[in-house]
Amino acid sequence: MLLAAAPVAAAEPDARALYRLHCGGCHGQVLEGGLAEPLIKSDWRFGRDGFSVESNIRHGIPGTDMPGYVGELSDEEMAALVELIYSLQTEAVWIAKPLPPVVETEHYTLRVEYLATDELENPWGIEFTGPSEALISEDAGYLLRYRDGTVDPERITGLPAVDLATSTGGLMDIALDPDHAENGWVYAAISHSEDPDDRYARGLTRIIRGRVDGNRWRDTEYLFRLDPGYHLPDSKHWGGRLLFDRDGFLYFSIGDMSAAMNSQDPAMPSGKVFRIRPDGGIPDDNPFAGEDGPRGGDELNLLVKGRNYGWPVVTFGVNYDGSVISDRTHADGIEPPVVEWTPALAVGPIEFVASPAFERWRGDLLVGSLSFEELRRLEIDGGRVTRQELLFKGHGRIRDIRTGPDGAIYLLLNNPGALVRLTAVGSAAR
Repeated sequence: MLLAAAPVAAAEPDARALYRLHCGGCHGQVLEGGLAEPLIKSDWRFGRDGFSVESNIRHGIPGTDMPGYVGELSDEEMAALVELIYSLQTEAVWIAKPLPPVVETEHYTLRVEYLATDELENPWGIEFTGPSEALISEDAGYLLRYRDGTVDPERITGLPAVDLATSTGGLMDIALDPDHAENGWVYAAISHSEDPDDRYARGLTRIIRGRVDGNRWRDTEYLFRLDPGYHLPDSKHWGGRLLFDRDGFLYFSIGDMSAAMNSQDPAMPSGKVFRIRPDGGIPDDNPFAGEDGPRGGDELNLLVKGRNYGWPVVTFGVNYDGSVISDRTHADGIEPPVVEWTPALAVGPIEFVASPAFERWRGDLLVGSLSFEELRRLEIDGGRVTRQELLFKGHGRIRDIRTGPDGAIYLLLNNPGALVRLTAVGSAAR
């Protein structure tokens, strides 16, 4: 007679015991802080979302004394620690606190106005179409219209279907044709998937243009749409930034599509910045026919045609699993960064200041951070960053920055979605 033992259910991790053993010595036994910062807090410097907090436990934080516990703690134990840390907070973690009405900076006192909150979900890009009008892209695949200080909740629909299965896909950046007032062309980057509801489906970023007629998108033209043989599965890095230069050429980024080494292959489209004419034609002087970095090592680069910026064979970053991407941070033939950030900011939008309303910032670069929820001002001299000022932090992921026709600085925020206007109401008293 054979007897089979009944399966024994795995015991739930004792999160408090794990915390006391591995965390309490530095962060305090009741999360009050000690050798390391408190864990009951409102300032989540290294990301407030569950992925970031668990990643910090798993892999540590580069540039700090925080070690990684991969191989020492199980996935279940790390998840239990995250749940414990969240459960002991005295205020909500997931939604960022609103900006205060006034922010003091080195040169200016900034007035902060929230123009829209409830009307926005996950806005991605904003482009002004008139003195007090703008289009806003939502990652779910539609546009909204901002007009005279408010956002019209009626959606502009009719764009091609976008990938909604991955957390980073969707309708991304938008740009206006330099002659938009005459021809009406609006450009957009979309994450195309062969099955928009399957995160493992093959896909690739596409660049389109069309016109807005009332609340409908029409006249779609595909400017960058490649053969399915170039599509890649399970992609999280779509790129999707758009920019017109002074000569009227359109630049756009295609992310590495989670296949980093393809970035070094000129025959592959991923991990590249492209330049085309507004109608999709290729400029005669293009050097070739054919962003947010890893965990640590985000870079600001000066874009020069034909240069190789090294990803992933030369980088300051490490993989999200803690492994080394490359042991080289410099190499012959590789353009070095103007500045690099470790830990990584998850750099989002950038915008040079040219508004007379911010004369003391003229020529400075505003940089928005996603995971650290920061807005920074970089002083630049001769192509070098000479100084950085942290303007504010912890009030939402900064998705886009634009100077409006009124000279104010407009921010699109995620978590929660918001449109914010910054104006200078006086020089800072310093």
